[in-house]
Amino acid sequence: MLTITREFRFEAAHRLALAHLTDEENHTIYGPCSRIHGHSYRLRVTLCGTPNEYGWLLNFSDLKKIVTLHVLRLYDHACLNELEEYQEVLPTAESMATAIFHRLKPHLRGPNYRLLRVCVYETQDAWASWEDPCAADS
Repeated sequence: MLTITREFRFEAAHRLALAHLTDEENHTIYGPCSRIHGHSYRLRVTLCGTPNEYGWLLNFSDLKKIVTLHVLRLYDHACLNELEEYQEVLPTAESMATAIFHRLKPHLRGPNYRLLRVCVYETQDAWASWEDPCAADS
């Protein structure tokens, strides 16, 4: 299986705290992340498939346009807790990878490729990824 990956960067703030817990309880669970803070996120988007007649899965500039339109324009310099997808779930790296994957999936499926994986790097050495379990089967 051939894959291509493009990396993106965005700045965003978030707070990991459950509304039904006290500040002390949230601090016990989430530590300093229970206070609003920001990250310089890295986002990696991976497609898989077979090259088309032009020799590629998808032009990297088209991939950039799609990710910018459907993710970056919403996430960059945002307080993630205020976004629709995080009204009922905390904006952890895990939930972000899941939400971004599902946000991009309908826009990254062509006749010769599909979205395979989204990785969200919260820091240089800590990340979460969501991979389509069906993509490996086809």
